[in-house]
Amino acid sequence: EAVLEAGADNVESDAEQHVATCAPDAFNTVRDALEKALGPATSARLAWRPKSASAIDEEAATTLFKLLETLEDSDDVQNVYANFEVAEDVMARLSA
Repeated sequence: EAVLEAGADNVESDAEQHVATCAPDAFNTVRDALEKALGPATSARLAWRPKSASAIDEEAATTLFKLLETLEDSDDVQNVYANFEVAEDVMARLSA
């Protein structure tokens, strides 16, 4: 609740982490409120998040996963972001 009052738009928590979504200019205030309420953070960072996601089929997912793996393996690439969604059944087939 304190994090929302500090300017977070949303907070999602599970057993391992708390993820707060906020405007970039509210980052420090929200991070400080979270640390005050729960103690020092293991990590705190800004990340690009898509406003909308595009559903893709199995063929496109296969191609995109190969591209993402290639980009992530490159020493010249620091971060990779994407805005696609893959259906659970497609993910299960690709993971097998």
